[in-house]
Amino acid sequence: MARRYQSRGYSKYDAGAEAARRHIEAARKLSQELGGTDKDVKEYFFSLPQNKLDVILREYGQRHGSSAKSYAEQTMPKWRSGRTQMSGLVAERLFNLLPPRMPLSAKYQLTQNLWEYFGPSSKKRLRIGLDADVDVAVETVRAHFDEVVLHYTIPDQLERRFNWLSAGDVSVKQELLNHFRSKERQLLSEGARIQLPAMLAHMREDIAGRTSRMAQTLKIGKHELELLIDPKAQGVALEEYKFERTRSASYFWDDWSWVFWLMVIAGLYFLATS
Repeated sequence: MARRYQSRGYSKYDAGAEAARRHIEAARKLSQELGGTDKDVKEYFFSLPQNKLDVILREYGQRHGSSAKSYAEQTMPKWRSGRTQMSGLVAERLFNLLPPRMPLSAKYQLTQNLWEYFGPSSKKRLRIGLDADVDVAVETVRAHFDEVVLHYTIPDQLERRFNWLSAGDVSVKQELLNHFRSKERQLLSEGARIQLPAMLAHMREDIAGRTSRMAQTLKIGKHELELLIDPKAQGVALEEYKFERTRSASYFWDDWSWVFWLMVIAGLYFLATS
């Protein structure tokens, strides 16, 4: 019997190998659809409280049958522990039930790492003279990040993750995109607005000229912007970043390091006398 079975060009081994290939291909397609990784989606799925998981499994059973639902319920502990790997087909069916039930905060979280990896990047220097207007400088920062972030073309990986999370809802997809764009712009612009007045005030009050220049770098995601107060400059100018070696250049927090040590000494004195 075995020989006749194999003589027809088919065997149990062939059937198993074909099934394995189908599962691998399904997992590959799922990973591609989710934007390159399904690990974070699995973590979200397995972290759902039981009442929300029950809702997902109930719909899963309605779509794919009671036996599929029973298998998922029985195998859930093994999937969660990693003892059994969820097949690509099952993962695709289950994960596609998630987006309509996710709060926007969860959708933001499931896109955060991809945005940080595939999102836009920049490295610039804002050279600021002592005569500069802080509002003009902050507006220059905003305009720069409008150019960098708003005109950024979303790569395929992010596009697929946005498509999956939006589940066909165009407004949700736009909300996701706007969230990350506005977050970076706001954080960097706010950082400049907070830092610049203090830096300019310090340099303007340095009548003895002990500090020739002052710099502070703002970093958000893959964006870097160096705020450089340069007494030799006039107004505000956005430049490409180039390393400049100068012995007399001062970094903002370096000039105030004595405050830190004074606090440390005061703390030690308090502990010693209490």
